[in-house]
Amino acid sequence: MDSSMSRKIIRYVLIFVAFLAFIIIQPFTYENIDAGNVGIKINLYGTNRGVDNITIVTGRVWYNTWTTKIIEFPTFTQSVDYDPFVVTTKDAAEFKVDPKLNYHVNPAMVPQIYRQYRKTLTEIEQQFMRNSIYDAYRIVANSFSSDSVMSNREKFEDRIQTVLISKLGKDGFIYDQLTSAITPPESLRQMIDEKNASIQARLKAENQAKQADAEAKVKVATATGEAQALLVRAKSEAEANRLRQASLTPMLIQQEWIKKWDGKLPTTQTGAGTSFMMPIK
Repeated sequence: MDSSMSRKIIRYVLIFVAFLAFIIIQPFTYENIDAGNVGIKINLYGTNRGVDNITIVTGRVWYNTWTTKIIEFPTFTQSVDYDPFVVTTKDAAEFKVDPKLNYHVNPAMVPQIYRQYRKTLTEIEQQFMRNSIYDAYRIVANSFSSDSVMSNREKFEDRIQTVLISKLGKDGFIYDQLTSAITPPESLRQMIDEKNASIQARLKAENQAKQADAEAKVKVATATGEAQALLVRAKSEAEANRLRQASLTPMLIQQEWIKKWDGKLPTTQTGAGTSFMMPIK
């Protein structure tokens, strides 16, 4: 193999290696912005560094990784389950709160969100949004006593919702729902249990009293009915006897006597063993 052929082979190899190196280190790539997401393009160099006033729609976006960065924000509903924390009421009772937040991002405000926080959505959730939730509970709890938190649970959570809607909404986060498991202190829980037991006992006693009263009324009604029935029977028998006595005329008595006569005349015993019969006229 002559030297000219060797130089050609080496040149081709070098070209191929350079091409592979270019393919490997070249800065151009693309990002797929899926449906339900918004992408923002960030310039890393030049006088226009920062977030462009362009919201990238769904689809494939080509960009230079050396000079540009693409940040993708989901705009569908997010659910974040935060670690429990403790808040204090105005009478110094400590309640444990275990919140779970559902929210979504306002697509039109995605560039503003990144300008303000310069973080990913996951980082924002665990920093700004968590602090907002904690502050909402802290502020509202300080305006409630421990008893009123439990007896006005709906009002308590409505106040927290109002604070969060205002706080999150102005920064581009739309509040959907907040689920909070609120655990009272052990002493208050015991008081609540005793109060509930007392209420249950009172309700049971009232129900028993109502049942006894109802049973007594049934017995009275039964006795009254039986007495009235006896009275009616007695009146009926008395009336029947009166009618029978009123119907016993002398003629009727004589007819009844004749029906029962066996044909023998009655005899009367006189002195000295003599007897005689009296004729019946």
